Amino acid sequence: MSKGIYESKPWLKHYDPNVPKTLEYPNVPLFHFVDASVKEFPDRPMMIQGKRIISFKEFGKYHYSFAAALADMGVKKGDRVGIYCLNMPQYLIALYAAIKIGAVPTGINPLLTPRELKYILDDSDAETIVALDLFLSRVQEVRKETKLRNVIVAGLGDFPQEGSLPEPTEYEGAISFLELLKYEPKPPKVKINPRDDWALLQYTAGTTGLPKGTILTHENMVRQTTQLISWLKFERGKEIVCSSFPFFHLAGLAFNIVCVSMAAGQILIPNPRDIEGTINLIDQYHPTVVCNVPTIYIQLLRHPKFEKSAIREAKIFISGAAAFPPEIINEYNSKTQGKVLEVWGMTEASPVLTANPAEGLKKVGSVGIPLPDTIVKVVDAETGGEELPVGERGELIAYGPQVFYKGYWKKPEETEKALKNGWYYTGDIGYMDEDGYFYIVDRKKDIINVSGYKVASREVDDVLFEHPAVNMAATIGIPDPDRPGSEIVKAFVTLKEGYEGSPKLAEEIRQFLKKSLAPYKVPKIIEFRKELPLSATGKVLKRELREEEKAKIKK
Repeated sequence: MSKGIYESKPWLKHYDPNVPKTLEYPNVPLFHFVDASVKEFPDRPMMIQGKRIISFKEFGKYHYSFAAALADMGVKKGDRVGIYCLNMPQYLIALYAAIKIGAVPTGINPLLTPRELKYILDDSDAETIVALDLFLSRVQEVRKETKLRNVIVAGLGDFPQEGSLPEPTEYEGAISFLELLKYEPKPPKVKINPRDDWALLQYTAGTTGLPKGTILTHENMVRQTTQLISWLKFERGKEIVCSSFPFFHLAGLAFNIVCVSMAAGQILIPNPRDIEGTINLIDQYHPTVVCNVPTIYIQLLRHPKFEKSAIREAKIFISGAAAFPPEIINEYNSKTQGKVLEVWGMTEASPVLTANPAEGLKKVGSVGIPLPDTIVKVVDAETGGEELPVGERGELIAYGPQVFYKGYWKKPEETEKALKNGWYYTGDIGYMDEDGYFYIVDRKKDIINVSGYKVASREVDDVLFEHPAVNMAATIGIPDPDRPGSEIVKAFVTLKEGYEGSPKLAEEIRQFLKKSLAPYKVPKIIEFRKELPLSATGKVLKRELREEEKAKIKK
């Protein structure tokens, strides 16, 4: 097919009937959506933490008070506010309070070491941090080496399951979160220019080098929220949602912004690895929409309570941030009332670029079609220029109102590599089919080179998941000692209950793979493990597996 196929937008014919091909975007600050829900649905649940339900009216008071307190502490428009908490009420109160006064929230991964924490604080120029009490020692360890002026401590017991809020705890050199909720809920009014003013400074995961601070403006986030509202068909003021994505990750945060904008109550999951606890909360509150990374969905599916759980009643299962094996998608679709809706994006895109239609044609294995006013192209991965025809694999590049245009904070060279004439070069390898649906094959860095033959590790992972013994799988390339510059395909596998790793089972799995994969794609080595390294969002960390292999070679 000739060039220009992407500009013709073949995906538009698969939009749901009531999704506009182009949208009108309000020229408002991001907190506009929050204020509207607080005003229109004061008695609706906004946050659900265990047995404690916080209404939109309560949330309005809490975050207005916190915003007034931040302003009184000297936090002003443009100042960065680090949030170093789990998914808990304090996170969202601090987040929306900072945005309300024009400050810029920066989410911080709770798994960071003090050294990594210092890097984020230094790079972001944060002078204020809201930290969970469990993490306070890490903050204190690096505080003198940073620009921190204000340390606010959020306690695990600040919002008890029943009764009124406790009296604030006193901390040396820091102030209790609860103390700031005593302020009169009248924050100063700050004028926001949505096009130019930052809403978030969101750090990437740092899979290549040090984490990069992605600047997302109010316009970026308002337009992304408008896109997702048009796409997902939430019933305003009627949904209960559940997501294990942490708020420091933009997938979790953007999903929450949509939920707040649509006055949907969100069940908070502080520990995404607590599958038992997650299922119990789902059974208690019966969410209509669930949003997770694929590994969490797999763990939920394998849990003994799944077959009788209320999770099966949800109407949509949104999945993103990692590849979802088609075999597992099919299993979900057959065992639940709703359907899996795969999306694709990244921090630099606020974060969603494509999604399967909420009601229309969903293609298993596809990440769907571009959102309104978004164009995605496949270009030559080496040159980055030539557009590739339907079905041919290359790098995906994207253009749309949600794509960051301010670039990376303090990283002009990285910005220049990623942004070219408004197009974002994602680093993802994929292709488009004749209907305009996109498929992700792998990340550039996850392509395995077997004597010049390119192997997409995701393709091997997907077939591994089809084997009845395999619970989770991750494939990487390791150096081939007999062929310098070439790699060997190695798979790491955890097994379902009732199976034990052995050379015999490894060979059985290899023979199974040979039925679907070319010989050079079949792993020469299969290593059985009790567990695989996971990120805080539940993604398998192939980077860590590769580093382990490098360490073995050095020894």
